[in-house]
Amino acid sequence: MSEGGSLAPAATAGAPALARLGDDVRRVPERLRALGADPAVARARPAILGVAALIVIVLIWLALRAPQWQPLYADLSDGDKAAVMTALQAGNYQARINPDTGSVEVVAGNSAAARILLAGQGLPKSAHAVDPVGDMPLGLSRAVEAARLQSAAAIELSASIRAIDGVKHATVHVAVPEPSVFVRDKAPPSASVFVTLAPGRALGEAQVRAIVWLVSSSVAGLAPDRVSVVDQSGALLSAGSTAGEAAQLGYQVKLEGLVRERLFKLLTPLVGAGKFTAEVAADVDFSRSEAASERYGPDAVVRSEQSSRTVDPQTLPARGIPGALSNTAPAGAQLSTTPPAGAAPAAPPPAATSETSNRAWEVGKAVQVTRGDAPRLRRLSVAVVIDRGGAAAGKGMAPQDLAALTRIVRGAVGYDAARGDLVEVQLRAFAPVAAEPVRAWYAHASVADSMPLFAGVGTALLGLGVAIWQWRRSRRALLAAGAAVMAGSPAGGAAPAGAKPAAADGAAEPSPHALLVDYSAKLGATRDLVSDDADRATAVARQMLAAS
Repeated sequence: MSEGGSLAPAATAGAPALARLGDDVRRVPERLRALGADPAVARARPAILGVAALIVIVLIWLALRAPQWQPLYADLSDGDKAAVMTALQAGNYQARINPDTGSVEVVAGNSAAARILLAGQGLPKSAHAVDPVGDMPLGLSRAVEAARLQSAAAIELSASIRAIDGVKHATVHVAVPEPSVFVRDKAPPSASVFVTLAPGRALGEAQVRAIVWLVSSSVAGLAPDRVSVVDQSGALLSAGSTAGEAAQLGYQVKLEGLVRERLFKLLTPLVGAGKFTAEVAADVDFSRSEAASERYGPDAVVRSEQSSRTVDPQTLPARGIPGALSNTAPAGAQLSTTPPAGAAPAAPPPAATSETSNRAWEVGKAVQVTRGDAPRLRRLSVAVVIDRGGAAAGKGMAPQDLAALTRIVRGAVGYDAARGDLVEVQLRAFAPVAAEPVRAWYAHASVADSMPLFAGVGTALLGLGVAIWQWRRSRRALLAAGAAVMAGSPAGGAAPAGAKPAAADGAAEPSPHALLVDYSAKLGATRDLVSDDADRATAVARQMLAAS
């Protein structure tokens, strides 16, 4: 009993507190209305509405603006992409895969933190540097070691080629034959490069030659003509024109541009800018010729002469058949003191004679070598068309003036009739130049991208205008009510029905601000009376409702 008696006063004491709390909660709207009726708050209401509208605009812009994405990694395999996306989502990073390029992207500003997170997990695996020497275990065969070193060199070459502007991805394949002492004819090494170009980009001839020389210089014994470069469309880029052909084409274009520049400098003061057009075609011979000739002088001088003569007497050899007669002694000789008459003299013994003569002449010789390496202009064709409407203020040009102008053009371009040059100058009416269509301001890409922002700003401004209009309407009604209260009797009685409010004699009509202050004071006094004696206020309200 004592315990129950001690709890009763506590419950009785807590009831008024709860009642006061309920009254305070019910009075919150009234207090807010009183705060809105405060003159200071009423004066600051436009500024408050402006700040609120600005906050709404910023919130709408933040909600409609797409996040800025920044590439994190490109050219990853599908396995690496899946691992990277899983790691980023686990780390509460907003990430996506670009539908156009296929690269992994994160919100701008989070790329550094995302890279650190992925690096801590060893991702992506394909981005790690290749260390063929450090990763080689002991006991590898020579063939496997050579294959791994060759693969590492190809990967490094691919990375170097990807650094070239316009190349998105590159793959290098190198074929080096295995050296062997049992093979007589060794096949030379070769290489192929597959490049994937960025959208809208193309490799020039100089870049293709640079790739070819880069690969050939990185592989021992690899000739540049053994390197093939292919793009993603299957076009063989290395089969283009050689450096010599490109130089010849550049020389021809430079020559034609030089002649065309001379024509423009010559005809612009005579005809006027934009009143003529000129084209030049040069036929250049780039063939090379080489001739060598030797000439001997007609006046030769004997430098030395040697002659020799040899006489060798010969005896008749023995003849006959050796036998009995050869062993018989000859008969005795019969000597005679007188020679026989008419006897012929004895013939001299036969002899062999040999004569040799050697004579050296001093001969004059001239050697001449002629090389025709310089390009030769075979023919020059020039066409000049003058606007008929622009020449001489639209009156055309006399034939003699046109002939004189033709001679001037021929002299400027170096006309040579023997070479077959052609120079043609004619008058023709030029077609009017169509004006470029003016692009509407709302058709620009920047305006289209900013349309959500413009829509948000327009909505906020419309809401601000409606709020200001409603506030002005409420303010006018409040001022009218205050004027009606001030127009009553001095005792506070109500004015007769249909009577117009009138000011006191000799007193000026109160200002709207004074009326608003008086109305606020009366409204506050009425609120205090109602809070002090709610029953009486309820009875008065019932009487007013019954009277109305």
